[in-house]
Amino acid sequence: MITSLVMASAWIMSTPVFYILIVLVLTSAMISTIFFIAWKTLVQKPFTLTWSLAFLAATCQWTATLARAEFPNFQSYWLTTNALAMILITLGVRGHCQRTACSLRPGQLWLAAGVVFAGVIWTSVVTTHVGISTALVPAAAALSLFLSAAIVASYREAVRPAEYAAVVMMILFGVLQVIAALLALRQGAAGNDEYRAVFQHFNFLTLPAGYIGVSMFIIFMLASDLSEKMKEIAVVDQLTGLLNRRGFGEQGAVAYASARRSSRPVSVIMTDIDRFKFINDAHGHAVGDRALQHFSAILKSGRRTDDTIARVGGEEFALILPGTELHDAIAVAEGLCADIESTPMQVDEKELRMTASFGVSTISKNDTGLGDIVIRADRALYRSKRAGRNRVDIESSQALKYKGGSLRPVAAE
Repeated sequence: MITSLVMASAWIMSTPVFYILIVLVLTSAMISTIFFIAWKTLVQKPFTLTWSLAFLAATCQWTATLARAEFPNFQSYWLTTNALAMILITLGVRGHCQRTACSLRPGQLWLAAGVVFAGVIWTSVVTTHVGISTALVPAAAALSLFLSAAIVASYREAVRPAEYAAVVMMILFGVLQVIAALLALRQGAAGNDEYRAVFQHFNFLTLPAGYIGVSMFIIFMLASDLSEKMKEIAVVDQLTGLLNRRGFGEQGAVAYASARRSSRPVSVIMTDIDRFKFINDAHGHAVGDRALQHFSAILKSGRRTDDTIARVGGEEFALILPGTELHDAIAVAEGLCADIESTPMQVDEKELRMTASFGVSTISKNDTGLGDIVIRADRALYRSKRAGRNRVDIESSQALKYKGGSLRPVAAE
């Protein structure tokens, strides 16, 4: 073993492998720093810290490989680098589990890592078998890569391009690690210089490219997550969790185009909280914010998955109801109006009662976009305000609705 250590050290120092290891140390340290900064300042998700620690373990592993001649004996070097490798592998899988909320628990992963490392100890110290001792970690790395690929691929129905690329890269690297494990096994129990050389050359030929490739695609996946988060923030109202005006416009364009293609109706409800300024003035803006959240929760309750609900102004909200005729939209608005009046909000152990006004409109043949429907619903909203609030109204051009087989004015009901 000592002879093998001296030969391996001399081989590293006298070949390009030395420079490859330097690159791996620096690359791992930089990637670890990138994930730490992402955890600290950007996404603050647990998986970014886990991956930072994983690449920190990799930095230590490659550093130990560079400094193998400084270890007192081969066993201490071998067990140290393999322990660091198993930490890297386990934290890598753990990060994917945290990102996707998969069912694998940390204890299961660490138990599996402990079993592999126990095998390394047994075949290195107790019953020496060079082939198995050398093959265990590449085999574990291959399994972890395949498992990580499966976790990422099954995370969502529509796999993002960054995720797809990461899955492909992990599978390819996993295959290379399987080959490395098989070459390691060919060394046999006592070790074989010829197969050791083949294994070392294959490992240092494929491992840096595969390792850096997987690392880059994981960063790419993180960037994709950030991009999607920024898109979400751009169209979502942060107080209520509903779409904002921009999101409403985007979803409205889709709903209108779909209605025109399918010759189906689409209706819009505009609403706002009655005397909201009084709530802010009397109870403070914190209660006002809670009132908006309370109001939005009532609007969301019982809605269909294809309905769109948005906060389009301070206390003004809008609903898009695909496939909904005018009379059905009015019924929805009337139900919401009643729910809001009958569902007070608790403020300092007292009930704060709210009401809201509603305006409803539906698509007509002369409309050129959803904006035309929104304008009519907005006019109807102000009609209900002028008529005394806490009611539902429609714009004068749509002052008839179908009910009971006949057309009759809304105001007559």
